[in-house]
Amino acid sequence: MATYVSGFINDLSAVKDNIKLRVRIVRSWMQDVYGRPGLKKLELVLMDEQSTKIQATMRMALVNGFKHKVEEGSAVTLSRYSLGEIQPKYRMLNKPLRLSFLSNTIIEPCPDFTGSVYGFDFRPIHTITNLHQEEDGQFDVIGHVVASDDLDNYDKNGRSGKKKPLTIADADGNELRCTLWGVYAQQFQDFVDACQNRGKIILILQLGMMKIWDGKMGVQNGYNGTRLFLFDGHESIPKEEFMDVELYRLRLFADKDDAKSENTASRISTQSKHSTRDEFVNKLQVKQIVELLDVDQGKASVIVGTIIAIHEEEGWWYLGCRKCNKKVVKESHLLFHSP
Repeated sequence: MATYVSGFINDLSAVKDNIKLRVRIVRSWMQDVYGRPGLKKLELVLMDEQSTKIQATMRMALVNGFKHKVEEGSAVTLSRYSLGEIQPKYRMLNKPLRLSFLSNTIIEPCPDFTGSVYGFDFRPIHTITNLHQEEDGQFDVIGHVVASDDLDNYDKNGRSGKKKPLTIADADGNELRCTLWGVYAQQFQDFVDACQNRGKIILILQLGMMKIWDGKMGVQNGYNGTRLFLFDGHESIPKEEFMDVELYRLRLFADKDDAKSENTASRISTQSKHSTRDEFVNKLQVKQIVELLDVDQGKASVIVGTIIAIHEEEGWWYLGCRKCNKKVVKESHLLFHSP
């Protein structure tokens, strides 16, 4: 029978899994199993009292029995698990190991856990913008939103989505391009719409990832696991778990006057761009073919019809007279005006 000793994530190795861990469930989400359509698994990010994180996974057969014990934000002790190495391209964290839950894994509440709630580990913006090649893994970044484009509701390959490009800056003025996709784009848009003063919005992208675009390095939310935090910098952040964010807020806005904040607010768009499908189906008036002549010049309309024939001989063009701009018909080698 294995003997378990208390320890930390940094004590683990591929051959040393007899450590009884005290961890917090920082993040959890359901994810498709690669190459197995319709099959899912539970993925987690665990953090110990030294703020060290490790990825974990639980196969679907165990989820129903364990999910109430590993709720996001809860602190637990873990023993009887297995460890394996993760290939670099699948790593969210720098830790090369992944913890796997087993059917006999022991999960118990840990009410005296003394570690952080979120375990933020902010990466300086200049260490991202100075790179010329993307790095694997995900990380935390914090900044002041200094500009944003319209919310883009797009259609691509038959699938709709949302995109929100924006720019964040740190206390030293270093700027970083940040793109939010899907629910994260909508979360930011909803926050901006409800924020009366948009000049001091603080953004935290936890477990974001690098993406190079147009030759410049930026960040975006990851496919899974990312969490977005937004704060109104005009107000203090009293919660203890956000103490580091409050200190950052005080440093960031210590010497910024209202005029600068108003200028920043003017660069943050609250508008939305509709997808091509939405424009045609919901925004434009549908007309019949017989109504074409009644449509005002310059006014867009939609006509829905069925193609019944394609003229392949002459294509889209027709013969015309360059002097009077009328259509002409060809008879032998002579051209005559069409009546």
